Amino acid sequence: MLSLARSWRVWVRLHYLQFPIGKRLGAMMGLAAAVSVLLAGMGIAGLAASNESLRSVYEDRMVPVRELSRIHALFLSNRLILQSALSAVHTEAGPSGVSVLVMDRNTAQLAAESINRNIQAINNLWQAYASKTLAQQEAAQAARFEQVRQRYLEDALVPAVVALRANNHPLTLRAAEQGRVHFEVLAPQLEHLIDLQFALADAGYQVGVERYRNTRLWALVALAVSMLTMSGLGWMLIRSIVRPLERVINTFRQISLGHYDTQIPIEGSDEISKVMQALQAMQTKLGSHENAIHQLAFYDPLTNLPNRRLLRDRLQLALSASARSQTYGAILMIDLDGFKIINDTQGHGVGDDLLVEMAQRLKGCLRQADTVARLGGDEFVVMLVNLGPDANQAAIHAEGIGEKILQTIVQPCRLGQQSHQSSASIGITLFVDQSATIDELLKRADLAMYQAKNNGRNTQRFFDPRIQAALEARLSLELELRHALPQGQLELYYQVQVDSERDVLGAEVLLRWRHPTRGIVGPADFIPIAEESGLIVPIGEWVLRGACEQLKRWENNPLTEHWTLSVNVSALQFRQADFVPMVRRLLEQTGINTRRLKLELTESLVLDNVDDTVLKMKLLNQRGIQFAMDDFGTGHSSLSQLNQLPISQLKIDRSFVAHMASSRNDAVIVQTIIGMARNLHLNVIAEGVETEEQRVLLEQFGCPAYQGYLAGRPMPLNDFVELARRKASVPA
Repeated sequence: MLSLARSWRVWVRLHYLQFPIGKRLGAMMGLAAAVSVLLAGMGIAGLAASNESLRSVYEDRMVPVRELSRIHALFLSNRLILQSALSAVHTEAGPSGVSVLVMDRNTAQLAAESINRNIQAINNLWQAYASKTLAQQEAAQAARFEQVRQRYLEDALVPAVVALRANNHPLTLRAAEQGRVHFEVLAPQLEHLIDLQFALADAGYQVGVERYRNTRLWALVALAVSMLTMSGLGWMLIRSIVRPLERVINTFRQISLGHYDTQIPIEGSDEISKVMQALQAMQTKLGSHENAIHQLAFYDPLTNLPNRRLLRDRLQLALSASARSQTYGAILMIDLDGFKIINDTQGHGVGDDLLVEMAQRLKGCLRQADTVARLGGDEFVVMLVNLGPDANQAAIHAEGIGEKILQTIVQPCRLGQQSHQSSASIGITLFVDQSATIDELLKRADLAMYQAKNNGRNTQRFFDPRIQAALEARLSLELELRHALPQGQLELYYQVQVDSERDVLGAEVLLRWRHPTRGIVGPADFIPIAEESGLIVPIGEWVLRGACEQLKRWENNPLTEHWTLSVNVSALQFRQADFVPMVRRLLEQTGINTRRLKLELTESLVLDNVDDTVLKMKLLNQRGIQFAMDDFGTGHSSLSQLNQLPISQLKIDRSFVAHMASSRNDAVIVQTIIGMARNLHLNVIAEGVETEEQRVLLEQFGCPAYQGYLAGRPMPLNDFVELARRKASVPA
């Protein structure tokens, strides 16, 4: 052996070393090229074998896993569909008069069709899986599962379809129970079949890894024999193939242990990445089948708002609740103005960001009980509930929410590098019972929304023309009322108050609005608007100032110096923190005899916050102001409450006076109020006296004063003074 090695060294020296350097370099390069070709060939062969293993695992194992997972998802879907159909029920009288549960026919028919399609899909998927060449253990497990699957279809799903089509609630319920029992047997077997796929896939990957390792070994031997430069290629091969394979193996091992939340890194787009992507999709399905089904079925994937299906479910519940309680709800159809332009010019990404932003803003405008849903595109629907039993108030409330939404949407928002400002058109329709279907309500709101778009956009419209007209009239009146006080359109009227001898005691100050085009507007038409808008506060101060100034002018006239003026004070005005300072300021500015000024408070106002009321009344009592309780008898006051209130007069409400001649109960109430006032040492006056018969009865009951059409209607100051002079028989 030693002589042979010595002979080889001698031959190299005699022959190889004699060649020129160029030829030696050429020989070395040729040898390197040959080794490179050999190495490349071996690498290609190894990669081909690995890719074949990956392809085999992907097609032979991952595809069946997806098919089996889809079958599992379809079984879960059938259960949800059955539960949904069984939930949409109502009661009807049966043949024997006993109430029975009856499913909603449309829901039952849709459920039957959905389950039937699922059955066909299950059969197709299973046939596709069963037609493949299966391993012995896999085939045995598949045969067991096939028996259970057939029993499930025959005993549960097929009877369920028949029962749903027949709208038979008991049979459907029985089929659902059979389905649950069979599913408890079927699910573990299906999961075992899926786990078996993982085990077979893992074995396939092990074969692929083994093939690669053998190839790498030969490549390293060839590399060590030829040139060190080939080590770079080996390192690159190790880095590009072995590490991803190891991650795949580790991921399979973790998932096979039940760790469905294992993080799956994906790099590139080769076969390994495709396997990882399929594994990631399968992981999501395995880990959260039911949550995924619920999310996809009921929520919009972009904005995470309820979708059309969930909105319809909630609308149905709201309609039922509205019918029971007779309280109004509302549907607001919202469409973003100019969204298509943004989508076309800025791209769908910016459009999607805008939709997400608008969805969050809409949610911030609503109460917890309300719902905002996305129907698709740039169309949103808001459902408002519990808006009260009065249609006008419900419309006002819905209009207020709509205005809040418009103001919120119009606020600028930054999307990407640009600032965007959107607007919306809103259609509103009210509902109070189940007289209109969900589709009809949505259509009404949709029509109203298009009416809003046609009227200039960034606005809202009601479907009901009468409600729309009433709201527009109210808004117009409120706008005009804001100019009434500064433009001098408000006037003080006076209704005379007399005693039993018909001598003038004074008057109640009333407010009238002399509109330049509408004429005289009664207080019933504009006082509620003033209350709701807050205009009653400055208007009330103006009325009180006018009464004080008039009392001051009467002080120097023997005819009028003893007259008192009664002024109504609204609840909103009285609850103002500066009410007492405001009254004191007017008293100081006018310098009137405060005992001639009487403030009338309603019974409900007085009893709303007794402590605050008593404090303010006592502070003004100290300045000589008197108080009367207006509309007495219509509230729920008690003697203990009356006893602590610093009032000097009770006013008998006109509703009792009007019927006391014909109604014994009203007559008794009037007598009781008069007796109560006498026992509490309070004055009493009746309002709304219109006939001589009423006046005589009040005199018999002991009521010393009254006001009403019998004594005089509300009239301007000059007419009132003239009336008072005639009653006093004093020449003008």
